Amino acid sequence: MTRKIKMLVLSLTGKCNYACRYCYAASHERMCMTKETALAALQLVPRDESFILQFSGGEPLLNFEVLQAVVEQVEKEQLPAIMQIQTNGSLLTDEIAIFLYKHKVAIGVSLDGRPNVNDKLRIKKNGHGATGATLKGVEILRRNNIACGITCVVTDENVRELSGIVDFAYFLGNIRKIGFDILRGQGRGKSLKPPAAKDMEEAMKLVYARRDTLTRLSGVYIEIAQQERVKTLCRGNSHTFGHCYAMNGEAAFVTAKGDIYACSSLIGNQDFYLGNVITGIEQELVEKTMLFISESMAFCRQCSDFQLCGGGCFARWYGMDDKEDYGAECAMKRVSIKQVV
Repeated sequence: MTRKIKMLVLSLTGKCNYACRYCYAASHERMCMTKETALAALQLVPRDESFILQFSGGEPLLNFEVLQAVVEQVEKEQLPAIMQIQTNGSLLTDEIAIFLYKHKVAIGVSLDGRPNVNDKLRIKKNGHGATGATLKGVEILRRNNIACGITCVVTDENVRELSGIVDFAYFLGNIRKIGFDILRGQGRGKSLKPPAAKDMEEAMKLVYARRDTLTRLSGVYIEIAQQERVKTLCRGNSHTFGHCYAMNGEAAFVTAKGDIYACSSLIGNQDFYLGNVITGIEQELVEKTMLFISESMAFCRQCSDFQLCGGGCFARWYGMDDKEDYGAECAMKRVSIKQVV
């Protein structure tokens, strides 16, 4: 059975101008994707159904010319793509920001807390904290009236100060969504520890309380991605494990040289290799990967919160040394569920 791709991720480059302590892409090859490879990857997606097209890296803006070429091809073919970019923000210019906005590429910026917290985790290659460079990019977006989202990686080092990023988001003024991504064990992620379940629970309670207080005071509502997921499940507009495109055989993560993997967090692991943009996706490998992921996450289906949680992240579970210590993600989702029901 040939499955349609609903999420296509292009790793435009394995290079980055930062040296973050937990970099998931630390093992990626330091090369840039060519225009030919990127356009070949576009042939993997259906022409008649919407799909997510995400630009990632490394730092994807190091290869902006190829991003432009892909966007222009999407528009030329009138493909139903929902385009996104995840960036550290430091390479944004007025021209790049306006291009992304004009062509409807949603922007996510990586930021792990207030400057004193973020600078301990997200670091320039000279060893200095990277917050200032990221904030210059956010300011460029703001002065062009462009909103963005924030993705915050949560470790045991920043979890107790997590609500500070809510204050920071309101201070910046153009943040419309905050997503929390608990540390995964891929790349340099193994050098740090994920938060304890109890710490994550208390942190998320403070996050929602602070967001609600600032909403009342400012009249501005900032979405928390985990809460919006619960709302979607409540409406019946999605299905369990709907977020895991790899489990559903609907994902293609394309490396800079054109190899295809089931998940962006599993690049380089041959157990999750699916093919190449030239030779195409091997459906037997897709079916094998789907079965393995589904069986691995069977424990989620036994949980009473499964219907409104939607299921955990396989890549996060897979990257943990102690597979039993999976409580932080569960705690984060349970607090989010209580915000809705």
